[in-house]
Amino acid sequence: MLIVQLKQCEHALADGRLDRAYDLANDPALRADRRGQGLVGRLARALAFRGQEHADSGRIPEASADCEKAAALAGNLPEVATLRTAITDATAQRIDADRLRGQAIAAARRHIDAGQLTIGQNVLATVEDDGRADALKQDLAARRASLQSAIAKASQAFASGDWESAVDHLSGLRKQFPSDGELRELSAKITQKVTTQITAALESGRLDLAAALLSRLDRLAHPSVDLDQIRRTLNECRAAFELLRDAEAQRALEILRRLEPLWPKAKWLEPAINQFKEISDSLQEIRSGPLALTALTPAPVDPHETLPMPNAEARPAQSPKQPAPRIPAQEKRPGGSRFVLHVDGVASFQVLTQPIVTIGPISSSSAVDVPLMAGAGAATITISRTEDDYFLQSRQPVLVNDRPTTSKVLASGDKIAIGPRCRITFRRPSAASATAVLDLSGARLARGDIRQVLLIDREILIGPGSAAHVRHDELAQAAVLQPMNGKLLLRSAEAIQIDGKPVEKPAEIPVGAHVRVGPMSFVVARD
Repeated sequence: MLIVQLKQCEHALADGRLDRAYDLANDPALRADRRGQGLVGRLARALAFRGQEHADSGRIPEASADCEKAAALAGNLPEVATLRTAITDATAQRIDADRLRGQAIAAARRHIDAGQLTIGQNVLATVEDDGRADALKQDLAARRASLQSAIAKASQAFASGDWESAVDHLSGLRKQFPSDGELRELSAKITQKVTTQITAALESGRLDLAAALLSRLDRLAHPSVDLDQIRRTLNECRAAFELLRDAEAQRALEILRRLEPLWPKAKWLEPAINQFKEISDSLQEIRSGPLALTALTPAPVDPHETLPMPNAEARPAQSPKQPAPRIPAQEKRPGGSRFVLHVDGVASFQVLTQPIVTIGPISSSSAVDVPLMAGAGAATITISRTEDDYFLQSRQPVLVNDRPTTSKVLASGDKIAIGPRCRITFRRPSAASATAVLDLSGARLARGDIRQVLLIDREILIGPGSAAHVRHDELAQAAVLQPMNGKLLLRSAEAIQIDGKPVEKPAEIPVGAHVRVGPMSFVVARD
């Protein structure tokens, strides 16, 4: 029987059927035979040779299987040791190749997500036999087809004179595919044509039409120097009209005079400038006449006049023997309503609600909304809010981020220097709110306890984290102060107490009352 088994193993080895020979050679009786021992050695070397061929071809599992069989038959032969080294090297090369393929696929995905389809396609061309690359190629083809379809529809609409439909088809694509040449070329043609219409509307005095056309074209998101100038012009015209409402005709006049050389074909500018000049001269005469003498003395106070308190029924009644203190009527300040917010353990904040705010030295010749204890040489600036944007304007150059300017759209973190030692940092803590914070440095208000000014749009967020306008990290979540219909309302998830008594939410905040929200307390006072 052993002789037959030896013959079968020899024939299997001779025919190259190494796996069958290995099964036969595993019999202990065969391996104990002298003839069988020689056969086992030849089989082990044959397995090691075949394993080397597998390793050279990158078939690592097959090479590892042959190596284990050869080692089980004959131990650590030189051929087996050489095969183990080859398998280790081939495994390392495969790992490197997989890593490089993964990096290439990741780079291709980044380029495709950034809209750089051609670059992504070129990177994918270097990757073969990878399911991830095949899926990404399908995604790339779908994106390219979608882009080409949108460009074709937009081109057809634009050729027929319907540029608005063309913009609809291309809206958002410039951000998705910023490097596509065909899209960039079509966007430039549309922008050039519509810019001509906007310019004509602006020069004819149809500022409303110019703003509407600009708003529609902005969906295309194509960068244009001409559009930037038009946008600044419309914002400055809006600011000039707001200044007129506040009887600041001289400052509005300066804005229009700056625009005049930029728009020589705008025939409406010259009569507008003349009208503003007449208004400015008239106001100057009034300010230098007898009425101005009233500003040199305090306003007379009626001894019987008191300042009404909102939500008066919520406050404790005064004893007849202790009459309520009388508060003189508040002196009218330029620009509109304002108050001071004292947050215990945090700071005091001056709060301004008007959209246009002037800031300058207290010694300025004209009244300012935020008078600073700064040198007389400090500049007076205006910060105006239009929708969610803030614009800085100044008669004389001021440094914004160490660069001189007289007009700038402010971004959160901008540092404004209106004098050698007077700096203001503009911040927009919350992207969801247009309320801004002015941090004063090197200068202070007449009230030394106030170092920050809040330019409120719709609300003030008081809460934890850097996104709050007034930071109070002991609060679990933000409380919201909202001026509404002449009242100041407080909204909070936590219980609210006013002068120690719980109140319903939203709570109306009386002037001078002590308000507590969870671990926070504050008082609102007249400025």
